Amino acid sequence: MPSFIFRVRTPDKSPHRTELHDFPDLEQAMAQASRLARTLVRNPVRRGHMAIGGTLDIENEASQPIARFVLREVAQQMR
Repeated sequence: MPSFIFRVRTPDKSPHRTELHDFPDLEQAMAQASRLARTLVRNPVRRGHMAIGGTLDIENEASQPIARFVLREVAQQMR
């Protein structure tokens, strides 16, 4: 089963949190990353803070980028 790295980065591109997850395929990794991104911005959005920065990046085991969720865009979708 492939491993995927979820890396939360602050607006200045500093890694804030890193998690390693195993998923059968990229589609399931993307679904979980989407849920995680929504969880990260849920409370600030509820409080009316829309100036959310940073990203949630998905990388493969070799730390090569696969996908990126821009947290500001996720927050805007949740409005």
